[in-house]
Amino acid sequence: MSTNKLGPYIQKLMATVIDSKEDEFVKELAWNELRRLNVDVEEFLRKHKTDDSEQVRETVEKQLLQEEATDGDN
Repeated sequence: MSTNKLGPYIQKLMATVIDSKEDEFVKELAWNELRRLNVDVEEFLRKHKTDDSEQVRETVEKQLLQEEATDGDN
């Protein structure tokens, strides 16, 4: 499995931003595209985030009840 977690498109944009030989206009275009992609990824993550707080609460409750039952037996 590749250790590279970024796609070639994003890597090229990042390389363009830090390339000192590149025109400022082109660097700015790459920067803006990276920002747009960041917004798209953030929006996707918010949209598909699962709220597992209820599940965590139930799990903690069950663990506490089991501990209580175990302590009550002793």
